[in-house]
Amino acid sequence: MSFSNCFIRSFWLGKTLQTEELSNIITRKEEIRTALNKWQSCLNLRVRQLLENNSLNKYSLDCNIPIEKGLLKENAFIGVRNINVPYDTLEAEPFTAASSKIKILAYQISQFFDSNITSTNDFFKLYNDELGWCGNSDIFRRCVELYLEKDYLSVMLIVISNLERLLGDIIYSLHDDTSIIPLLIRDLLIAPSLVLLLGEEMIFFLRCIIGPPNSMNLRNVLWHGFISPHEFLKVPVKWYCALILIITMSICNIVRHKGVIGLLKKRNNVNFKRFYYLTDNADDRNAYISTEKNFDELYECVMYGHASPPQYPHHMILEFLLFKNFFVIPRTYPTWLCSFRYLSNNQVLLFFVLALPLLEHCLRRIYVCVNKDVQEHRMCTVETGEYFLTLDIILGEKVAWAFCGIKEEKQEEEQINEIYSELGGGIMDLLLDLFVHVDGPRLRDRVAHGEANHLIVSPELFNLSSPLYNYFIGLLIVLWNKYETKISLIYEDEDIINKDYSFIQTIDIESYEKWISNYRSRFHPISMLWKESVQVITNVWKCWNVCQEMVKTGRFIMGNWVEFPWITIDGSSEYHSLFEYGFLKDVVKLDNIYLVVQECCSRLYKCKLGKAKNNKKAIYWNEINYTKDDAKVINFRRGVIKKANAGVEKLHSILTTLQSSTSLSSRKRKNTQTLFNLFPSIFQQLYYALLTLEQTRDQKLMLAILIFIERWNGFCVEGNWKNINKAFEEFIKIR
Repeated sequence: MSFSNCFIRSFWLGKTLQTEELSNIITRKEEIRTALNKWQSCLNLRVRQLLENNSLNKYSLDCNIPIEKGLLKENAFIGVRNINVPYDTLEAEPFTAASSKIKILAYQISQFFDSNITSTNDFFKLYNDELGWCGNSDIFRRCVELYLEKDYLSVMLIVISNLERLLGDIIYSLHDDTSIIPLLIRDLLIAPSLVLLLGEEMIFFLRCIIGPPNSMNLRNVLWHGFISPHEFLKVPVKWYCALILIITMSICNIVRHKGVIGLLKKRNNVNFKRFYYLTDNADDRNAYISTEKNFDELYECVMYGHASPPQYPHHMILEFLLFKNFFVIPRTYPTWLCSFRYLSNNQVLLFFVLALPLLEHCLRRIYVCVNKDVQEHRMCTVETGEYFLTLDIILGEKVAWAFCGIKEEKQEEEQINEIYSELGGGIMDLLLDLFVHVDGPRLRDRVAHGEANHLIVSPELFNLSSPLYNYFIGLLIVLWNKYETKISLIYEDEDIINKDYSFIQTIDIESYEKWISNYRSRFHPISMLWKESVQVITNVWKCWNVCQEMVKTGRFIMGNWVEFPWITIDGSSEYHSLFEYGFLKDVVKLDNIYLVVQECCSRLYKCKLGKAKNNKKAIYWNEINYTKDDAKVINFRRGVIKKANAGVEKLHSILTTLQSSTSLSSRKRKNTQTLFNLFPSIFQQLYYALLTLEQTRDQKLMLAILIFIERWNGFCVEGNWKNINKAFEEFIKIR
């Protein structure tokens, strides 16, 4: 089969060469290198014309620069939009016409920038008021430093994401409500609040640069990895950097002088701390005996301690593999090397800023290659009316007919995305965890939308010791090793890097393969349900532990277990529910919280993940047949489990307060003894409700369980312990 796209041809050539004898490859290595290093632009003709400096002339460049005190004058927008063009147009022609004016303006601004800003101090003197208002001075300082160091690609990626974040924060400052901030930048740019504040001319100007697909669309072209750093550095990237910086400062100035926002109110940023933990001592239970230990870390240690990435000098391994794999898109080597330099300086966020768009484009290539019916041109920016092939689609379970060139929906089911079988279960579980699952870090989204920009200047919060970094870079090593070539793809005289990699020979690359084969999704909805269920069990154990300590003092007497007629025992050897009555009785006898989590995880290990899409036994979470109906049920169950956990945590708080009280009134003492009398039964009732929830999909019954859990919580808070029995009896009648 012949392919017009050289990236697709080189991918299949690389796959073929992996099975060839080394001697055959060496005899024609120059031919192979040439073929594997072929490159073509992934920007279609229209996008290239919008971005390149092909319409500038000496007269236009010699015009007066429309800047006053470092800010855009109103006449900067003259000629950008014709009077009969709506500011919110989606037509292509107005954006095409405006791009010429914008490129001239970008050039003029870069001239101003170079003449007036030769240090970060110059920038801060010029924009002191604006920086004070928006409160991101450290981020801008780093951007100017990178600009002066001529790393224009990093600057461009950061300032665009920073501008998007700023616009969202302006809406948040006005309304104090994150829910009204549009998720898509094309919708954000026509939000009524912004149009009213900034005016239609500024809004149209912004939409020309970072707006819909018909525009220059710099944000999406850059952050989705369509534009190669190699070609982008040929077009006026430096001009666009200066343009976006001054636009941002001008917007700050406009809003500040409107007087409607005193100081910009910013939404919470992401810190990437709670997603992963590195667990070197998975068998050291003594480290986790304390009931105050972080549950997330403890669960990670016990459930996934055998699946932590190897702890080697990762970036050195990547440098070693960089020129010996065909996963990496040709001519992106210098950008990868630049990202590695940031790692050597412990600037992990800057590494991600460069690496994430590159990774997305590499995965896009594989998606197009392995899904035979997907159109070749989907590797590139697409024509008007077509959707970009972005990471969420690349990692989607099915291939939409539209990407196969079929406009009308077929009756038959969409094809399975073959990237799942191409990459394998562990890799796909990790990719979905990092980029797709709602409870995961959603790394690409959060970095690209500016939520993590503060980490650029806070290496103490995000550095080489960060678990998330270790998982991500371990993924790169696995992918690059999977697509390894038997010869180096750079020519000997290129000498891009000259380092001693002899130590790599002592590193067992296979340890990364073993790690990824053991990896199971942390953030799949069912996996999260398991974790949240274990957290309920641990909090029940904590309650029981406090009660037992209080009983030992002789102040109170614990009630007995009640053999209710509604309790049934499933004798099936394949039944391993955490909410089984017998398991509750066993768990509360355990000595410490580590053992509790360990016993819970032991039961979960025995559970089947579910039926796979191919009707075989599923090994990885991405292999299970998880339907939309399944998702609705699991989300409902998770909501109920979270409510139950909140109630048990509240009960634990009440118990610890009682335990610390040296004296109680007779009334309070009597009420507490009532609690102790009913203590086993109220947890039996809670467990039974959660066990029933686990086994049913009946909407009426699920709603009855939710109502019971809410009443259980309320009566615990109120101290009306006897009413729990009444609520349970009402639930049983429905059951």
